[in-house]
This record gives sequence, C-alpha cells and structure tokens, in this order.
Amino acid sequence: MDVYKLKWTILQTEIFSLLCQKAGEKLSQREIAKILKVSPTAVANSIGELKNNNFIRIEKTKTINFISFNRDEQKAIELKRIENLKSIYISGLTDYLHNELAGGTIILFGSYSKGEDTTTSDIDIAVIERKNKMLGLEKYEKLLNRKINANFYNSWKDIHKHLKNNILNGIILYGGVEL
Repeated sequence: MDVYKLKWTILQTEIFSLLCQKAGEKLSQREIAKILKVSPTAVANSIGELKNNNFIRIEKTKTINFISFNRDEQKAIELKRIENLKSIYISGLTDYLHNELAGGTIILFGSYSKGEDTTTSDIDIAVIERKNKMLGLEKYEKLLNRKINANFYNSWKDIHKHLKNNILNGIILYGGVEL
C-alpha cells in the first residue's frame, strides 16, 4: 500500500487548498486560474478527480463553471481540517504564540479547528494559565485571511463547562492538559 504517494497532482492540491481558504464562496474556473497563475484549461483538466471524490461542487451555467468547496462531504471536511492546521503552522503563528506566551497552554478551537469554517469565520485560540497580553496578530490575520481571537484564562477553573468542553475538543498547539 502506497500511503506516502500523493494521489493528486500538484495543481489539484493547490486548487483544493485554495477552495479550503475560500470555503463558502463560489469561484469561476478563470478566477481560480488567475489566483494560481495557471491556464483555465489546466484548472478544467484538474477538477475532475476532486469532483469525483465529492470534495468540490461544480455549478454550470451557460457560460461559466462555478467551483466551490463541498461542505457536505465528511472526508472533505477532514482534509480541510488538515489544511487549516497546516496553514496555522506555515504562517508562523504557532511559533509566534509560543514565544510570546511561553508557559501557557495554547489551544486552537471552534469551527476553524474542526474544518467547518467559511471565509467569514474567525480563528479562536484559547490561552490557559497566562495573563492577558496584547498580541500583534495583524500580520497573521492578513496571511490567514481570518480574524484571530485570542482568549486568555487564568486557569481551567475559570472556564464555563460548555466552553471548556469546546476548548478541549480543539487542537493543542503548545502545552498540555492535565485531567
């Protein structure tokens, strides 16, 4: 079994990644081609596999094909979750938070951590056992194209049980949780 072999072409991966970033929006083939700096024909030739796996939706009109991320497909959501986490690490946000908030537990939670976000969603980050601190997140908001909300909590005891449950279902970026 070739689990390490990429099943998509580089362009298919780039298209999927772009549609993950633009979840909730419909893009034309031409728009995708312009953003990725490839020809519309290359996009047209690459979307078939993504469509066959139900990762994307294609809406055809008389003149334009609109392509969007398929938020109803569980496997697509799972892969989007991976794309989101990859974006957080590649942007340098995790390193910045770790350096600025050393000693605290940093958890990514909410719709972004689950892969259920859209272009209007924000990125929720819980910082446990650290005092409130002003963070310069503008650079990362621009890179990730999302508003970032950093929520500070002195201890787990200060967090309402429903919010605590939501945070614990998130992704730990740094630190750990003791039960």
